[in-house]
Amino acid sequence: MWAGRTGGGTGHEGVVGVGDFELVGSGLTVYEDDRVIEGPLRWLDSPAAVIDFVNSGRAGESIVLARGGTTTFLSPALTSGVKGVLTLQGAPESHLGILSREYGIPCLMSVAFTSGVRSTRGELIPADGTIVRMDVSGSPRGQVYAEPGAAAGPDQGADPGPDPAAQDGPTPEEQAQIQHLLHNYLGETPHGSAGDQLFRQRIGTNVLTTGDDDRDLSRDELNDLLGYMGFNLWDCLALRATEGESGLIPRQEYEAFGAIQIWQRYPELLRFITDEIGVDGLHQIGGTSRREIGTKANMLHNWCIGFTLAIGRGIGVGLGQLGAHEREADLRDGLQFTRRLYAGLRGGPGQPMFSSMNGYVAPVLDGHWLTRFEDEVVPVTDRETRASYQRFSANTELMGFLLHFDNRCGLHDTGPYPTADGGFVIVRDHFLSDDLYHWADVAEDLPHAITQAMFFKPDAPLEVSIGDLGTVFTKPANYLRHLTGMAVYARDRWDTPVSEIRRLDDAEIDRIGARCQTATTQLYKRIATMSKRDKIMAGAQVYYTDFLAPFARAAGLWDRLKTEFDFFEIDPVASAAYYDLVPNDGAARTVPRLLLTGAGFPPVRDPVSAEEAMAALHLLALRGCCAELPVPPADLTGAGLVSQTPAGYLLTDAGRAMHERGLAEERKGFDGERMGQAYERFLALNGPMKAAAARWQSADEGARFELLGELADLVGRVKPALRRTAEQLPRFELYLPRLRKAMSRAEQGELDYVVSPTVDSVHTVWMELHEDYLLTQGISREQEGSY
Repeated sequence: MWAGRTGGGTGHEGVVGVGDFELVGSGLTVYEDDRVIEGPLRWLDSPAAVIDFVNSGRAGESIVLARGGTTTFLSPALTSGVKGVLTLQGAPESHLGILSREYGIPCLMSVAFTSGVRSTRGELIPADGTIVRMDVSGSPRGQVYAEPGAAAGPDQGADPGPDPAAQDGPTPEEQAQIQHLLHNYLGETPHGSAGDQLFRQRIGTNVLTTGDDDRDLSRDELNDLLGYMGFNLWDCLALRATEGESGLIPRQEYEAFGAIQIWQRYPELLRFITDEIGVDGLHQIGGTSRREIGTKANMLHNWCIGFTLAIGRGIGVGLGQLGAHEREADLRDGLQFTRRLYAGLRGGPGQPMFSSMNGYVAPVLDGHWLTRFEDEVVPVTDRETRASYQRFSANTELMGFLLHFDNRCGLHDTGPYPTADGGFVIVRDHFLSDDLYHWADVAEDLPHAITQAMFFKPDAPLEVSIGDLGTVFTKPANYLRHLTGMAVYARDRWDTPVSEIRRLDDAEIDRIGARCQTATTQLYKRIATMSKRDKIMAGAQVYYTDFLAPFARAAGLWDRLKTEFDFFEIDPVASAAYYDLVPNDGAARTVPRLLLTGAGFPPVRDPVSAEEAMAALHLLALRGCCAELPVPPADLTGAGLVSQTPAGYLLTDAGRAMHERGLAEERKGFDGERMGQAYERFLALNGPMKAAAARWQSADEGARFELLGELADLVGRVKPALRRTAEQLPRFELYLPRLRKAMSRAEQGELDYVVSPTVDSVHTVWMELHEDYLLTQGISREQEGSY
């Protein structure tokens, strides 16, 4: 059986013999391998260090350690054949995880070391030259061992000292929250088909089904689509949010900047294409990858048009550039353009748009291609042939990654396509050269694309999935050991007729693979000398250009986009956003949050009402600073009421003044004497609550058990005061459910929910309640003597 669900890994301690080696760390296994991987460790923290390492000639005997989980930074090391890869950040689903698997290089990611020396940034790592041994025989975690006495490094001493960066990282509570969000969208929806089905139950329209696309989308359809897109993006990329920095290419910066450029420019361009070729024409070009191999007019590029346009809008809303009620027509036209392309991709109306809705498979090619592949497949019958094909695939894949500045535009998988013998085929395109980019001159003698039809017949259960990004993942991860045949094709230019796509023989496969390795090294060195701004602009150019150009080319309109619309001109709004996103790590804070929280897809809504604006200002007055607001920030920042800072949103002087006026008006509508009586009831409990919270921080386990009872009693006794207050101001109804929820979680063992300021704890909610009483009545803490 070629596809079947398999159980998760046991996380056992490994089966590789370690002898006297000492355990020094553990991380996430990219794929399982029973081999012993041992060698001297080399820490690589800059492109110059990578180049020096490769030039040393010792790559083949070394295990490398890098900071981030990105591919392109380590590309020369990968092509030089390092023994193993360790990273401090990242996940197996990242680009580096994908390439390590393709090269067959054992890899552990997000390794946490327990001993060693401090890097220049304070990270704990084994010293350079330490002989380490990797155990990747288990999943999901593997181990790193070091030779006896060497874990701390020669002459470094056993104690590496405190981590100077520890105070800047997330607390254990915050880390737990991050992990929960990585595995549960908005805290409640899981990954995969289970999450897809759960999320789709909440959708009331048919917008996720192809067809009915010769009209404008309604507001409900638009918001249903945005909601699902938030889940889909998280499902595809959430684990990449922990990937970390590249060291070579500032990808988060160019992704965010490029998305805003797309949001600013694409709507006009998409309307032009639609007007020129019509809805049926969009269906036709959307189906290009059904009829052709080696084309970028494929599932990934279609997905990217809609998703980056929408997330560019989301970033703009977050930066205060526009409100969620603005430019609805631009969003509607852009997403309907994508839906029309999907109708062509899926072969007509009535089909699920996304692979996540179809069991995570994408067998889109017309059947005659499979017949040709079966006629021309070259059997893989020995380990040497398999290794040769695997290295060719990895070299061309890495070239595609680097040419496209470390994003997936350079590769695309479809399938699995079942075969008569019970196996399956994966069809993979790698895009090696494209005259859209000036840096592609290093690859001008390479084909535009090579296509590999890879035949598999697993001898053990293998779960195969291909999501909407067009990348195959399997469980277990090492699917290439099941390769039984390969047919490889070249398309010399993007417009080479399908009839001229040719099958490659072994000699040309070897030549292209070797040439890709040389071109990758040349391009790496060129990128390493570029300034950060030039890298961001180049990466953003890939985003902005590569998603749309294939469909514009297919429509015969690419030249007109360049000349009539000045296609490559940077939009002024995007240019201004550069300075919000690049300095002070603005994009590094923005992109992971958008992935994890769905904030990149705010629903379209009417302008914020005065009541909603007042509620948001009141929330800021209570808390001082908020990372998120209950209304689109642009409606408040644009009015000068709120200011966005790296720490979050703050009230401006104008915002405070407006809030004070709102409170003064509110006081005219309630009975101050009755409010004061309810407040006195609260104050009678406030002292005991503060005393219990203070004792909690130094109490032992037994005393804390008793304190939980005291706190629960106080929460119960505050109900009458809140009931009387809520009779006049309904917002006070919300405090008792929050207090009870925090109390319940604390009683279930989540003790952070007693006093921690990082969660909605009993003490946090109680303090906010007290502050609300004070602000509502116009009482200052100094006046009351309450601190």
